[in-house]
Amino acid sequence: MEELKSRLQSLPAKPGVYLMKNSKGEIIYIGKAKFLNKRVRSYFDGKEKAGHRAAMLMLPHITDIEWIITENEAEALILEANLIVKHQPYYNVRQKDDKHFPYLVLTIQEKFPRLKITRHAKDDKNLYFGPFINSYYMRTVLDLVPRMFRLRECILRFPLKKNFRPCLNFHIGRCGAPCAGMVSEEKYMKGVYGAKMLLEGRSNEILAELENEMQNASAEMRFEDAGKFRDQIHAVHSAFAKQKADKMNDTDLSLDVIAVCKAKELAVVVIIEYRGGILYDRRYFHLENRLEQDAPEILAEFLPRWYSKVPKEDLPREIALEFSLGEEMASFEELLAALAGHKVLITAPKLGYKSGYLRIARANAEMLLVELQTKSAKYDEMNRSIFELQKELNLNSPPFCIECFDISHLSGTDPVASMVCFINGHPSKSDYRKYKVKTAHGGDDYASMREIITRRLTRLQRENADFPDLLVIDGGKGQVEAAFEVLKKLNLTNIPVIGLAKRLEEIVFPGERQSILLKRSNPALQLLQRARDEAHRFAVTFQRKRRLTRKTPKSAPAQRVFVKTL
Repeated sequence: MEELKSRLQSLPAKPGVYLMKNSKGEIIYIGKAKFLNKRVRSYFDGKEKAGHRAAMLMLPHITDIEWIITENEAEALILEANLIVKHQPYYNVRQKDDKHFPYLVLTIQEKFPRLKITRHAKDDKNLYFGPFINSYYMRTVLDLVPRMFRLRECILRFPLKKNFRPCLNFHIGRCGAPCAGMVSEEKYMKGVYGAKMLLEGRSNEILAELENEMQNASAEMRFEDAGKFRDQIHAVHSAFAKQKADKMNDTDLSLDVIAVCKAKELAVVVIIEYRGGILYDRRYFHLENRLEQDAPEILAEFLPRWYSKVPKEDLPREIALEFSLGEEMASFEELLAALAGHKVLITAPKLGYKSGYLRIARANAEMLLVELQTKSAKYDEMNRSIFELQKELNLNSPPFCIECFDISHLSGTDPVASMVCFINGHPSKSDYRKYKVKTAHGGDDYASMREIITRRLTRLQRENADFPDLLVIDGGKGQVEAAFEVLKKLNLTNIPVIGLAKRLEEIVFPGERQSILLKRSNPALQLLQRARDEAHRFAVTFQRKRRLTRKTPKSAPAQRVFVKTL
């Protein structure tokens, strides 16, 4: 919980998407925010302040939070929708979907396909384009494409039992009227192919084809047809200009934006993926940079390894970097072209919207590097405490695995015991164990300790499991001697055992070795205190739960008393 609190303090006051995770590392909720720090902290301000049901339901399960910084709230909105579809978080499934973001679907599974709006992208082998956050642009495309390629806009189901009378759209040149048999399927599908190219952003290809058709019609003196092709060319130019004016809906945009941030031997690479004009996902990688290489050298080594593992269909058409890779740029482009089956352009934009994308990637890389430095500092501190403990206790090897035991009872009733495990200085909660004391009675802590240590070590022997590097007992000389008796009985005296007495935080040893006192600031003592306090908390919680659930004998039914009235 302390680590979670520290992460909350580092939340930026920027727009973005936050991902909440449980103890297994699974994403349980994804949300968006205009200001990440205010929104995410609201979950932890108490249910009355938060004012939403999610704060009450999710709070017990949240153990970690990640976030992705975006340029604006609209971009966060799109990214949130994509991540929900991708990860299907438990608490998002019934609360949110992508219904806010319309798609255009070309129904190629129908005999005479049409273009229509839908709110849900399905796996039905039709072609989906979007989602669109600019509804005006989407409506413009929906009006333009059928008119250009004379696609039907009706909801008739083909094949028809008989031909229909053509509607007004045929007479004004908006539809080829397949319902009346006025156009062959081959010619109609040619228009569908043109619509598909335009929607995919392949405007240059379609313009070349239309120019060719116009010239042929003009050469054959079919001036009316040539005029229609000319109008289509103007319409494509118009649509392409609108598309460029709204980069968030640039359906041809297949771009990876990459930033790297380094500090001495640590480095972070962030890849932000834009697909179909939308911010699709963010990937990040923590790297060891032991040679303290510069950012271009880091990318020159990292990028070929990463992209050689990416599936062919997921490779981008363009990669934007903060700087040029120099002489290796050409060879890297050749490698990517061979992997993707098409040319992959690598650029280092300094102006324009792509430079804005690079600033967002850079901000994410800097944020992740700070987190990595914090975690690394904590890890170094833990390592220091382990080796300091080895030195203070004069152990033969570092105590990477520590097991700490505590006994708990209430005036001798419901005696229980706990064992907590610390690995590399961190609690390993999956290795925690709790015991009901079976043979010791009357609050005999020494007998209880002998029983629990015996049960624990004999089980490890029976399962041929690894023994801990250090046993810690919450107690004084008596409890430590009781545990050491078990070690001698089982021929396991090579396992060191100590006690930590609460009053003076005195470290107690078995036998005649004198106890020692360490300074409160000593990391070795602080590690022992954390283990002792965790064992005490775990034992008290179990004892209280057992006491509350213990069945008490039913009281005798109350006797009926008759009072004689005068």
